[in-house]
Amino acid sequence: MKEVLSFETKDELENSLLDFFIIQQKNAIEKKGLFCIALSGGNTPLSFYEKLANKKNIQWDKTHIFFVDDRMVKDDSNVSNTHQIKKVLLDKIVIPEENIHFIDKSLDENDAALEYELEIKSFFKEEVPSFDFILLGIGEDGHTASLFPHSDTLKEKNKLVVSSSTKQESFFRISFSLKLINHTKVVVFMVVGNNKARIIKKIIQDKDIRCPATHVKAKEKVVFFLDSKAAIFLLSM
Repeated sequence: MKEVLSFETKDELENSLLDFFIIQQKNAIEKKGLFCIALSGGNTPLSFYEKLANKKNIQWDKTHIFFVDDRMVKDDSNVSNTHQIKKVLLDKIVIPEENIHFIDKSLDENDAALEYELEIKSFFKEEVPSFDFILLGIGEDGHTASLFPHSDTLKEKNKLVVSSSTKQESFFRISFSLKLINHTKVVVFMVVGNNKARIIKKIIQDKDIRCPATHVKAKEKVVFFLDSKAAIFLLSM
């Protein structure tokens, strides 16, 4: 099931997403005692993470946090998703250390991808784990996580975690594969800004298969949280 939600402002979007997050957490904890999530970096979700950090009564002790993807740079680098999320969320909440599952960047990109996949499998005790909630963004080229157009990673059928690179960057990335993302119960795309409006139309309305985000599915539902600027070409739907 796919759902598209549009909000006048980013602030309204984030408040609604916060309520949605809390409902998903409550349902998962009631069902199995744990809430297992994976978060993406980038600038868009940072203010949402700040709201999460300030929200009371979130059961962080029963929440396990993984990272959808990251750049293989030092953890104190400003382009590191780990660094961004740690600064605005993880350092501000009370959560057991063992509940945060970091990518090991002391390894090379292939070993880091394999090690993270093994950790995920070991934690879930399943061959193909199923996260309760994944938060994703979308780039202007239609990429999501670190899965880029025309990349061989999009064809990966077996691996749960992959390494990738782009011609524009001097470093590798570690990313969840489509196989792992698509086995998630609930996937949320958070997208804001005029610069994302055309690609959002291509993904949602045109179903352009050249965009990696078009290939994202979920076991239960995919929900697009858009501000009015990102959704402007969808208003005729």
